[in-house]
Amino acid sequence: MKTKNIILAGILALAGLSSCNDFTEINEDPNLVGEGKVKPEWFMNASIIGAQMNPEIAERVFILTWDRASRFNRGSGFTLGTDNNDYMTLYLSNDYAVGWLNNATKAVQLGQKKVEEGEAEQYPYYKNVIQMARIWRAYLNSEVADGFGPIPAISAFSGTPAPYDGVEEIYTFILSELKDAESALDPSIDMSAMANEDAFYAGNVNEWKKYANSLRMRLAMRISGVDPGLARSEFEDAASKPFISEQADIASVQEKDGWGDLTGVMSRPWNGQAMSVTFKNLVVGLGGLEFPLPDSLKSHLKNPYEYMGLYLNQHFPLTTNDPCAGFYFDGIPQFVDPRAPKLFSVVGFDDGVVYPGYIGAASEVQPVGLLNPNNTTEVMVTVNPKYTWTTWVAGEWDTKGGLVSSLTGKNYNYPSIAKQYRMNTNKRVFFGPWESYFLLAEAAVKGWNVPGTAKSNYEQGITASFEYHGLQNEVADYLASKDYNRIGTSVNFDHTTEAQSYTVNYVDPYTKTNKTMTYQYPKNTIYRGGAYNNDVLTKIITQKYIAQVPWLPEEAWSDHRRLGLPFFENQAVEKDYNPLNQVPLTVATSKESRWDFYPKRYRYPANIQTNNLEGYQQALKLLGGPDLTTTLLWWNGR
Repeated sequence: MKTKNIILAGILALAGLSSCNDFTEINEDPNLVGEGKVKPEWFMNASIIGAQMNPEIAERVFILTWDRASRFNRGSGFTLGTDNNDYMTLYLSNDYAVGWLNNATKAVQLGQKKVEEGEAEQYPYYKNVIQMARIWRAYLNSEVADGFGPIPAISAFSGTPAPYDGVEEIYTFILSELKDAESALDPSIDMSAMANEDAFYAGNVNEWKKYANSLRMRLAMRISGVDPGLARSEFEDAASKPFISEQADIASVQEKDGWGDLTGVMSRPWNGQAMSVTFKNLVVGLGGLEFPLPDSLKSHLKNPYEYMGLYLNQHFPLTTNDPCAGFYFDGIPQFVDPRAPKLFSVVGFDDGVVYPGYIGAASEVQPVGLLNPNNTTEVMVTVNPKYTWTTWVAGEWDTKGGLVSSLTGKNYNYPSIAKQYRMNTNKRVFFGPWESYFLLAEAAVKGWNVPGTAKSNYEQGITASFEYHGLQNEVADYLASKDYNRIGTSVNFDHTTEAQSYTVNYVDPYTKTNKTMTYQYPKNTIYRGGAYNNDVLTKIITQKYIAQVPWLPEEAWSDHRRLGLPFFENQAVEKDYNPLNQVPLTVATSKESRWDFYPKRYRYPANIQTNNLEGYQQALKLLGGPDLTTTLLWWNGR
């Protein structure tokens, strides 16, 4: 792909940043390049490529913020509500989010100017570029507003300081933008000039229409809890038109090796991106299909319906509502959602899935000793992480953390994200067909007028996800399964019987004895009072969550913020958290499920308050609460 080296100083008066209107093309004297030589598609494409996120911003926002918020990988930090001002300052800067919005807006403004001046007679495709840029800008506005809350969005591009807009106003604006821009796209115009200037669809107007309609369904569903009338009308209208429905429609950007805007968002070798407990609990047992392993490793398979693992209650925290609290699964679960082994590797096994950076380390995986709480100079019990596929809660372990650091302190002792997502050869997905179908399934459950039934859309969503992973042959058996995962959810859409507690075996490693216990499924009380783990909406969002891994963490976080689904276990709380910069978890409340135990947004960068106090105060007034990560946004307010 040929890319233009466009330099655009910001015109968005956000974060108190200065601006000008200079832009240059590579290999030409910057002082001689004028607006007449610049094409609107260059700005649009620069915005799309930039938002793919280079390693600097990807690790800070995609991995350490979105992935933590959505529980796509294991870790604390933002999972506990602790955001990082440096990360947010960087993200909300001209180099990144503000710059992406500026470029998208410049594409709109420059395109409109050229049309008004008659240049579109020579380059008629400019008319479509304007609409594509409006669609893309709508997405960017949702990305930023869904993170911070109120931002300057509607009138922020006039070149003068703009007022902040509330999230409600932003959503009304972007839904209208999407509808209008989609209808204005003209498929009859020759778009061949865009073949190398559109990282998404190479100028394919019909694909842009599908993206606009699917994006409008996503954002309409987002507000269904606070403005059901607008949500329904927008959703039904968008769903009546073509949407992203198959693999060829996926909105995605091709990654490239190196260090630049197209470098993969999950490519950093020092970040293990370990499997989370949330993901593990959702996929273990789900679908009832056997974990794929060569015969040489099948002896390590253990039936998760019959066996819990080693009960390390003296070393692992129990102050969490994780139904597997205290347990270490010393093997590979025999039954698992077949997508899971495609996403996370087996510890110590070079199966072609594990990231090459961990092959050497994985080959050195050894038994590790856990220290005696009463005498930290001696080993109390030894565990062997090799050929396991498990993880354990993050959070505040207090003194227990030091007892198990030889196990928990090594990235290669966890299943880590698969190599195909780390080698800069994939495409970063911004919207997949599975999401369209799961949105339609949820809409059908609400009784909205949409194509298909809740069941048919649910099953098409699963099928699309399986196709993405090359698992088409597994779909039929999976869809028929009535086996429960660790949360008490099954796959079969018509199977809504709630899971019941049962007796299961485990090992006490301290006494080296086999014991039994009663396995209790968790009560997700923030969803329908905790009475349902296997109703149809839980199924839909569970499947949507798994399908979104690893590309769409912000969407999974947004679903949890509005629905409380899927079940997120509390992080370990061996000592009370600090409510000033963390969620208000305490030892006493560690077993409860509460809305305020999960971050809802990130705080504004400190430089906004310093440079634009009036704007900052306006933002907080529109937010309706203090500048904390636990303050609700408009669409997830309750």
